[in-house]
Amino acid sequence: MKKIVMICLSITILTTLFIINIREKNNPKILYTFYEDNQKVNEILSDGYVFDRSDCNNGVKLKWHEGLKQAEIIGSITSKTKCNLYFIKNPSKQYFENLQKDRPTELAYDGTKDNNLRFIGSDPYNYVEFNNETWRIIGVMNNIEDSEGNVGSHLKIIKASIGQIGWDSSQGTVNDYNGVNEWSTSAVAKVLNENFYKKEAGGTCYNGNNYTSGINCPNWESIGLNDEARAMVSKVKWNTGTVPVNYTENRDLISPRYMYEMERSENTGKECSNLDKKCNDLIERKTNWLGYVGLSYPSDYSYATNGGSEEQRQTCLTTSINYWSSEPNKTNCVLNSWLYGWINIESVNLWTMTPAPHSVNAYSVFSMRYNGIIISDVTYKANKVLPVVYLNTNIKIEEDNSENYGSKDNPFRLIN
Repeated sequence: MKKIVMICLSITILTTLFIINIREKNNPKILYTFYEDNQKVNEILSDGYVFDRSDCNNGVKLKWHEGLKQAEIIGSITSKTKCNLYFIKNPSKQYFENLQKDRPTELAYDGTKDNNLRFIGSDPYNYVEFNNETWRIIGVMNNIEDSEGNVGSHLKIIKASIGQIGWDSSQGTVNDYNGVNEWSTSAVAKVLNENFYKKEAGGTCYNGNNYTSGINCPNWESIGLNDEARAMVSKVKWNTGTVPVNYTENRDLISPRYMYEMERSENTGKECSNLDKKCNDLIERKTNWLGYVGLSYPSDYSYATNGGSEEQRQTCLTTSINYWSSEPNKTNCVLNSWLYGWINIESVNLWTMTPAPHSVNAYSVFSMRYNGIIISDVTYKANKVLPVVYLNTNIKIEEDNSENYGSKDNPFRLIN
């Protein structure tokens, strides 16, 4: 029998009683009970579970923070407020946490505030069958907020390049034909979440600094997500923050760890104040976006390295990405990152979804070069596009005790 734990805290209004019941999904028994008048409820459930849903009376809502193991109260607590939180096992997170113990050189925690579990090394076994093809797993990402406001852990996977497409373009009266570096309105975000996600023909793809300069889009009906794959994809909040506008003067600072923090910051891609032809768009800049399909971040590429050793890995993560093109960083950091090696067979830059702010223009976005450095590219340029999605938290990994499970020849298999 599970023990009911009660925590009673002082309350400022004697008539206020807030009760949280923690339940396992489809299990009528209460696992834990908390009485509290504070805005957060501390650790209440063991690892291996993921938040499923909540129901409260009196108009109160709860947002669950997986990494913190906390529930945040949204709304005012009134007399006799009661909430039920339901949890289910997070099978994929639990699977890879167990696998990490057997493959520590291929799976490692990144040490960020979210402490994500990532695949690292030059060619780890992180291949996965998805959409009747082979994708690769970036890692188990924590504290991802979905469209319902739930915060949990999701598998993040990436597809090989679908071709070279411009990030955005614009008419001559807007940023001088060069496009706008706001992801939520970008041309590439539109085709990925409409045509690619829905497996529907159409869309407009650009290649050139002219709004009418289009190229043939990929065959979405051939490469788009099928019904089974779509059912596995979560609609989540993506971070679209960036570094401060003076990053070009502080290139020494842009380490993977710094970049990870800035991607989650309130810095936007439009910092220019002059309203000349390079900076005259009127589009509101945002630092997050809700959607199904995005791109990887600059930090994803560098966090995929194992450095050749744990000590060197830590050196790579604290060294500016802009110095990764020179030795010994090129050998230690770049050549030991599977994301660089896997996608950069040709010497073509690849888009990220992170804007690059400038003091004189509003149309630059970060891209990654094959040699490991991060640069800012004009949005109309046709760089490689690699779709990225987050999978649902209830996704399971089919059991397979083969030593090469997860390899290209024997990829992980998903169960919805």
